[in-house]
Amino acid sequence: MKSLSLNRQMGLSLIELMVAMLISLILLGGVLQVFLSSKDMYRTNTAVARVQEAGRFATEFMAFDIRQAGYKGECLSDPLSHLDMGSATTDEKNAFSTSPAIQGWDNSKPVIFGAADSTREDTDAFIVKYAGDGKEFDPQGTNNAQTPSLGVEVKVDDEKGTGAYAGQIVLLGNSTGCDIFQNANNANASSFQRAGKNVDPGNEVPTADWSQSYQKKLTSYIFRSHTYYVRDNAGRLPSLVRKALTPSGNNVIFADEELVEGVIDMQVTYGLDQDGDRLADEYVKAGTNNLVATGTGDWDKVVSARISILAVSPEINVLEEPQTFVYPAAVGIERDDDYALYEDDGTVTIKNNRVAQVYTATVAIRNRLP
Repeated sequence: MKSLSLNRQMGLSLIELMVAMLISLILLGGVLQVFLSSKDMYRTNTAVARVQEAGRFATEFMAFDIRQAGYKGECLSDPLSHLDMGSATTDEKNAFSTSPAIQGWDNSKPVIFGAADSTREDTDAFIVKYAGDGKEFDPQGTNNAQTPSLGVEVKVDDEKGTGAYAGQIVLLGNSTGCDIFQNANNANASSFQRAGKNVDPGNEVPTADWSQSYQKKLTSYIFRSHTYYVRDNAGRLPSLVRKALTPSGNNVIFADEELVEGVIDMQVTYGLDQDGDRLADEYVKAGTNNLVATGTGDWDKVVSARISILAVSPEINVLEEPQTFVYPAAVGIERDDDYALYEDDGTVTIKNNRVAQVYTATVAIRNRLP
């Protein structure tokens, strides 16, 4: 009788191999699906976060300045201006004056802008002015009204002196009277000196009388003049930009400060107080209801401003379908650009499946509250 020899099977059969491959593909597909879902969720969350960040920063920057509009420290009336504005246009004079405290332009470029200043089509712009950083001093020396410079006591631990740089526009005064002028001394000096006509804008008569004899405590403020607008940028998203009064050498210029990228539209309405109770009776656009583009008219009746901005994400193809929503502030605007399609009824369709959001803030001017 012969014994049977059994051969052990080596490796896998074809069927087993196919089953193993199928299971591996299913598992790999699941991992890939989780990865793609996580990637899409990350892109969506990033886009939403950037839009929210742009909206918050933009409204916060503008709201801070609007609240301060018209602030003049202890000045009970407009300060005596020593600035040389004889050849300036009305808008240029307004940019260096505390009045009007706020002024806007509806869907147009501010008149004070030059040809090289690029504003986005059909977007609003506005300017606010106020006394900024303040510093209190005791007078030093005679400081009568005919004194060319004003001496102040600088504390030993105060390394910055007056704190006003050469070229800066300074608002100086107390409850008796106030002056606005261009400073010529350095920030570490112990006196304020008016610049001559050899700088921009300069002072009309550097030796002219001050508004008063400064024999009591006085406060100096850096004059702030900020114009907000939306600017197109080559090769990237539009931005919210602030044109700020900035010292440059011994001169002062309006320098662009890019604040937030991704803001493609801004519309502003102004709260008018028609009955003198310091409350807004209606919100109107610049250029209407006697809100004249030159700064005259009823700008002193504006007690608040309502800002509405449209922000989009830099990421494209984030959503499956384009966003479409009603943007009430844009009613009456018809435009088709790289980022959105505007219809006359205020309907806006965002292009390239970007994430977009409208942010609206109503800001009261503190110095005009009840």
